[in-house]
Formats: sequence, structure tokens, C-alpha cells
Amino acid sequence: MAHPSTAPRRSLRTVPVLAAVAAAVLSGCAGGGTNTHETPAKPSPTSTPNGTVTRAEADQILDHYQEINNKANKTRDAGLLATVEAGQLYARSKADYEQFDTLSAKEKKEYSVPFYFTRRTFYIPPTGNWFAAAASTNGTNHTFMIFEKSADTGGTWKKVISLFPQQPLPAPQIKGGLAVPADQDAPVGNLVPSGVTNAIEDLFTTGGTKDGSKLSHANDNAKAILKTYKERRDHLGSKATVNFFPITPTHNKTYTLTTSSGVLAITALAHKEESLVTNAGLQISPGKRESVYNKTPRSLVVDSFQGEAVVHLPRQGKPEILDYRYALVDSR
Repeated sequence: MAHPSTAPRRSLRTVPVLAAVAAAVLSGCAGGGTNTHETPAKPSPTSTPNGTVTRAEADQILDHYQEINNKANKTRDAGLLATVEAGQLYARSKADYEQFDTLSAKEKKEYSVPFYFTRRTFYIPPTGNWFAAAASTNGTNHTFMIFEKSADTGGTWKKVISLFPQQPLPAPQIKGGLAVPADQDAPVGNLVPSGVTNAIEDLFTTGGTKDGSKLSHANDNAKAILKTYKERRDHLGSKATVNFFPITPTHNKTYTLTTSSGVLAITALAHKEESLVTNAGLQISPGKRESVYNKTPRSLVVDSFQGEAVVHLPRQGKPEILDYRYALVDSR
């Protein structure tokens, strides 16, 4: 499970020196208090009809995940973690391990503190290869997760999405004890669920003038992304250009759950951030996280980010970004 991280910080320099602070802010990159100890929940005696898994099987999958994740976090064992995580979530978590030495003493200490999922709720589709789960990690932090069993996950159940919405999500509909997925290519209002990834990434790349114009720009999550876009060049001033470009997510898949007023789309995100000097006599000094991958001062820095998001697509009105998470996973 990915832990909190800060945005990369870098400086511009001449080939002796020129100072300027860089801070590409990506709100809520990974994490959300997922490492807090709490007594494990006991499975509810209430069962649901058989879907992709039973309630009892889903409980066991969460139990196994938290056990292995806690063990992996103690020694930052990416190989062990790969047995229970996949896709962009694993890419984010692996990056946390790689960047461990850049954390504060407090953050490092938190890695050894185990977490447990309590107050569990499951949203299990009748068919398919995935299910969703919501849980608390310490009574105040609430997580929304997707587990999948497919060829992409090595044929075993692995967590592929980990989000921490600050507000309760619209409740997924339940029919006959099972969740109701939606067609990812069927329009809901002004957007199809499969188009959510491009719409969010457009907020970074154009400020939401293309696909991103279909999203609501009014809530805090959209405002944070648009602020990043508008201020992307501020930290390096006129000495460099900074732009975002969408890239293919590690696990490019969208999951859907029908609500009473629309559809929840849970999807993958990914982009690169390119910082390029405008003067041949300048170089960019990578920040401490970027330096994990390449510490050499250079004229062009390309940072890669992987992430996830949950968006509610209402039948009336514009879709809202309810949560999104990114992490720096490479820098060249």
C-alpha cells in the first residue's frame, strides 16, 4: 500500500550556479494514513449471494493482503509486496520503497507500524474478475479499494486500486445482494466512464480545455489539479518550460459501480512532467526523490507519475473527481 509522499523539489543552476526552487504540486500523492494499527475486524456473519467472490472469500483476501503488506513494509520487500499488489498501485508502493531514504524520521518510523482494515463493506459484482471494498484503517481514515484476479495480476487476487476519499462516496446500488456494474462505454450524462482517465489528464495537460471541460471544475480536487497546471512554470520562472503529457497507465482499466444518481468510475491515471531549460547555459538539479533515479544535473528532466482516481458521473450535471492519487515512479 502506497504511503504519503511529497512532490519532487529541484533547482535550476548554471554550470557554476543559479538558484530557483521547484515544486510541482500533485495533491494527495499516494497514501492517506494507511499504516495505523487497529484491532482487526471479525468477518460479519452476514453473507451475500455468490458473485465474483463470496463475502467470506473477500474477507480472507483482505486479511491476506494486510498480513503480507505489513510484512513487506517492515523490510521494504518489493518482491513480497508484488504477491498482493499489481498495476499502478504496485508501481506507487514500489516507488515508496525506492524513495524511503528521502523520508523524514517520523515517516520512516510509520512504515514499521502495522495497519488493519476494519468496518469492511464489499461491493461484489455478479460476474467478472474484480470486486470493490471499503474499510477504515484507524477509525478516521477511510479507504476504497479494488481487488482483481486476472492474467495481469498473475492469476491471483491482488489489490490494484487504493483511494482515500475525504467525503463519503455515493452508495453503490445493491441488487440481490450484489453490486451493479455499468457499461464503461455507455454515456452517463456528458461522459463515458472509459473517458474519465483522459478527462482528468487533460486538466494537467491543457487546463481542462478539451476532454477535461466535461468535468466539474468546482470541487477541491479539480481546483488542485488546475492550480498545478496554472502554476507549473512558476517554480523555475522564465528559465525553463514545464508541461504535462499523458502516458499509458501501468494497468489501464476502468471499473464501474452504479449509484442511485449515476455511476462511479474507478480508473487508472498516468502522465509525465517535462521540465526543459530555455537557455543552453542552464541545467536543472533534480530534487531528492528524482535523484533516486537520476541525480545528474541536466537540461531536461522527465518525471513519470502513476495514479488512480474515483469519479462520480451523474445523470444530470458534470462529473466530480471524488479522489485521486499520484506518485513519482521514475525520473530521467
